[in-house]
Amino acid sequence: MIAQQANPLIKPRYMLGHDVIDCDHIAIAKSWFHAAHCEFIQFPFFVARLKKLMQGHFDHEAALMGMAGGSLCCCHRREHQALLEFCDEAAALNQRDPKRASALLRDKFPRLFRTHIIESDSLAVLFIHSNGEVRVQC
Repeated sequence: MIAQQANPLIKPRYMLGHDVIDCDHIAIAKSWFHAAHCEFIQFPFFVARLKKLMQGHFDHEAALMGMAGGSLCCCHRREHQALLEFCDEAAALNQRDPKRASALLRDKFPRLFRTHIIESDSLAVLFIHSNGEVRVQC
């Protein structure tokens, strides 16, 4: 059993006020925690789940932006790709050095993900809310 999260990935200040996007972020945060603190044999499975959740979140964002009459900018899409590639990098490293792969995920992912929320997702939410998108509970 994994211990309670002492330092959560998503703190209240990272909540953006959009139910779907915030719920996705929370799911990603929980998945990251499990991947970063699992047994070495579980790591590939948890990283694959993390990547799948992120891809779903990225698809949600693109759809929400489209419904609001816009699209994700190329910088935002590049950040999405970089986060997905980070998961691939951690999975590949795990095959050679499981301890380093776990440390990489614990040490680097939080900064990358939080920066993405602050610098890109917050702008997407602002655009979505400004263009009358209806909020849906998750």
